[in-house]
Amino acid sequence: MSRALVLVLTVAGWANAGTKVDLNGGIYPGFRIDRDGSSFTLMGAEAEITARVSSKTRDIVTAAFQLWAQPDMNDWSMGYHFGLAYAVVPLGLRLPQIKVGQAVIPFGLLADYDTHIQIVQTPFAKTLSQRIDLGAGLQGSIAQTAYALWVSNGTGPYRLDNDRNKVVTLRIAPKFLLGDAEMTWGVSGLAGTLPYWQLDSMMMAMDGPHFYRMKYRAALDNTTDWGPVTIRLEGVAGKDSALAGPMVYGYYGEVRWAVTDWLEPMVKYDCYHVADQGSHRSLAAGFTFTPLHQTTVNLQAFFQQDWMKTMMMNERLWNVATQVTVRF
Repeated sequence: MSRALVLVLTVAGWANAGTKVDLNGGIYPGFRIDRDGSSFTLMGAEAEITARVSSKTRDIVTAAFQLWAQPDMNDWSMGYHFGLAYAVVPLGLRLPQIKVGQAVIPFGLLADYDTHIQIVQTPFAKTLSQRIDLGAGLQGSIAQTAYALWVSNGTGPYRLDNDRNKVVTLRIAPKFLLGDAEMTWGVSGLAGTLPYWQLDSMMMAMDGPHFYRMKYRAALDNTTDWGPVTIRLEGVAGKDSALAGPMVYGYYGEVRWAVTDWLEPMVKYDCYHVADQGSHRSLAAGFTFTPLHQTTVNLQAFFQQDWMKTMMMNERLWNVATQVTVRF
């Protein structure tokens, strides 16, 4: 009898609930020049569907799903940017939310910074080799401190787990004001089996992984908004295969300055170092141009210089890239 009563009350609650559906999307054509020549590209075209089911007093569930057209990327690199499909169920006031599905791993800057629509990327492809993963977890905030716990397969979207190990990620991120600046500090920890490449084969990472290895990572990140200036910093350290293995570490810095409503110059620098293999560094400078009163359209451009130094290679690479972002 009690189960039947619960079922009746649940159905009645859903019947009285309202559903709001939002549709957003965008296309991201671009042009790139490097030492091998030039090419037009289509990073992707997508539609994002968000449905929120609410009663008169609270949200019941929020679901998000991403549809996309076939991009220039191959199947593996596509999983860095496309494949979001998750539901969020709030448990109540001051209680965490349950999140399940394919979502961004809440590690470091990935938790708050949407690299998907940016021409400049944080070094997640090197430090984690994954961005979107299938799993479940909790998220919420206590006062001004956000937190997230995520347990996932480690194989990316639309892929079954290939071993018995899961990737466990925890992030705690307090936010506070310091004078006129709003600062968010994040502390993240991650352990689990993820795709693995030797440093000198990382340039071929888009072809997909040949190996999966246990990774241990810790990160400290900061995002500071100070008037027209935005600063993002991230430091990552860890081990591969075993805690007794060689140290890997990386760091990332980015500064953006909104000079006007339509022009935002930026510069970024990152380095990834593996103790027994070498290092990969990159420096980029560019801008985002947004036409007046056209916030749905912008042009991003940068020049980037890369230095790859390993036992097998010592190369200097460069590229100039542009991307038009059209959002609706």
